[in-house]
Amino acid sequence: MMNTNQTKEFGRLRAFFWPIHKHELKKFVPMCFLMFFILFVYTLVRDLKDGFLQYQTHIAKGTNSTDLISALKLWYVLPCAFLAVMLFTVLTNKFGSKKTFYIIVVSFMLFFAIFGLFLYPNLDSIIMPADQVANIVNSVPKFFRTFLTCLVNWPVTLFYIFSEIWGTMAISSLFWQFANATTMSFEVKRFFGLFPIIGNIGSYVAAEAVAKASKNLTIQNVQILMLLVVVSGILVLATYTLIHKWVLTDINCFDPTKVKSKKKKKQKVSIFEGIKILFTNSYMGLVAMLVIGYGMAINFSEVIMKDQMKTLCTTPGEYLHMYSTMSKIISLLTIFVTIFASNILRRCKWKTAALVTPSIFLFAGAIFFALTLYNKFVNPQIFGFSALAVAVWAGMIQDALAKSVKYTLFDTTKSMAYIPLDEDTKTKGQAAVEVVGGRAGKAGASLIQQVMYGFTPGVMNHVISILILFATAVVGWIVSVFRLSPKYEKAIEEQSDDD
Repeated sequence: MMNTNQTKEFGRLRAFFWPIHKHELKKFVPMCFLMFFILFVYTLVRDLKDGFLQYQTHIAKGTNSTDLISALKLWYVLPCAFLAVMLFTVLTNKFGSKKTFYIIVVSFMLFFAIFGLFLYPNLDSIIMPADQVANIVNSVPKFFRTFLTCLVNWPVTLFYIFSEIWGTMAISSLFWQFANATTMSFEVKRFFGLFPIIGNIGSYVAAEAVAKASKNLTIQNVQILMLLVVVSGILVLATYTLIHKWVLTDINCFDPTKVKSKKKKKQKVSIFEGIKILFTNSYMGLVAMLVIGYGMAINFSEVIMKDQMKTLCTTPGEYLHMYSTMSKIISLLTIFVTIFASNILRRCKWKTAALVTPSIFLFAGAIFFALTLYNKFVNPQIFGFSALAVAVWAGMIQDALAKSVKYTLFDTTKSMAYIPLDEDTKTKGQAAVEVVGGRAGKAGASLIQQVMYGFTPGVMNHVISILILFATAVVGWIVSVFRLSPKYEKAIEEQSDDD
């Protein structure tokens, strides 16, 4: 019988880089490819949504398109995220997790197909002309102008919403919940840290596809990208089906009794109970605080970076090319970091691994904001280079570092935090934390920004305030890690005693 000490069977280098037994490849490889196709879709639509948003032609003259990001996250993505978690709960209760997986993936792929075939090619006829938009938008108070602009540009807004929710629901709720339910206890620390290696090759391939399309961003090229999204979605379903039929039926690959999960009598859970968990369960509340801290920190840093990137780039193609370059950097860094992250997970305590991500945010974010303030208040040149360009690249590197560690250590330690929970809390609470908690963090940051823009439009007019809020969010995140750590260790110990 294998146990958590089985990595001793590997040599030192093998244990460091590839602690997977040959007989485990039947399970490990398909799971990696499941993440590959999910991340391919995520990266491709993530890069496109920002390009579509930043270079909309149907907005009032003088409107800062970057200001629309916070409006979208607050007024549109957050309510839809609440609806998504409610729908997830209803579907899970009625159909079970397997059918829910199929329903959700098919729904997203249908939208992306409709967008590519009908909505994007006809934007000019679907959306009213810019001068009419200006008349409508300028007739309302400043605070509501970004909300109304997004509403008028509803096809782009819908694409933004679906792209955002795919990231949280497909990766966090669908993939990691499936991984938690099928990964045996002695596999967790070895498998979870390595899943992103092959998975992030999918991100790199998607970013390369966007980069090539950005050289000539025609309607046909966008449609080709949407076709790639749909094909990848089909492969997600095919891989998921293969795992169920070929892997989970093999006793050597899956033994339900060896999956770390406290079982108790199954009971019906209402729509709102999943969300209620966040307010009544202190353990789950602290997990939510980690997600909220990340959401606020990444929102504050990215909105400054994207605004400066828009200033530096002159065309949609340039912007998308630069954004896809950042996505490729994220993918490569994630693969590199994963190797070391998996060893941190196996050799260090949960608290140590969980603190790495906010620490990088704090360090790299300090450099990025320092360069941004230097460009704005001191000198547009630094060492003979454009201070704006240097700040943008610093922001891209900071974002890449933060996300590469987020996709490895943060997501993995967060998923590990669910393992000692009972089945109902794990399933419903995880969906609430990932979708609602993640959106609440980003929407909270967006609400603050919307209030700021209501007085003075323009992201860079509030850069100092955003810097202070960024630092506060990261520090709060770190405090939550320290408070959750003893609760996690105690739950793991109690679980071991029960076993």
